[in-house]
Amino acid sequence: MSAKIEMGDTVTFNYEGKVEDGSTFHTLDEEPLAVELGTGALVKGLEEGLVGMAAGEEKTFKVAPEKGYGVENPDLVQTVEKKLFADAGMNPEPGLVFKTPNGNCHITRVLEDRVEISYNHPLAGRTLDYHVKVIGVAGK
Repeated sequence: MSAKIEMGDTVTFNYEGKVEDGSTFHTLDEEPLAVELGTGALVKGLEEGLVGMAAGEEKTFKVAPEKGYGVENPDLVQTVEKKLFADAGMNPEPGLVFKTPNGNCHITRVLEDRVEISYNHPLAGRTLDYHVKVIGVAGK
């Protein structure tokens, strides 16, 4: 029987990640990840879901925003003039990620003459559905 995953182990796994509306943010066909648990490389809820699993095991679980990418902070959302995008040669569309002097942000809504942007992570405030498949476990 394979060893059960513990914090500090290096785990090689693959996963599919979806949000509550069914859209996928990561697919199983991408390259497997090898990550040491407890280093902050993964969201807390994904790490916690892996703990106790073994090589060859698969599991599906949900991660609440508090253990995922956090709760959306309304103070990190603002609207700007749509003209700024035209001046920069950009076509504003929801989901577009770009850099500003204040950091990375993404467009959440495009209005008639304004554009709503958010500095929250695009998955902030979302419940995440994970389906994970553990490929290997290396102890501490």
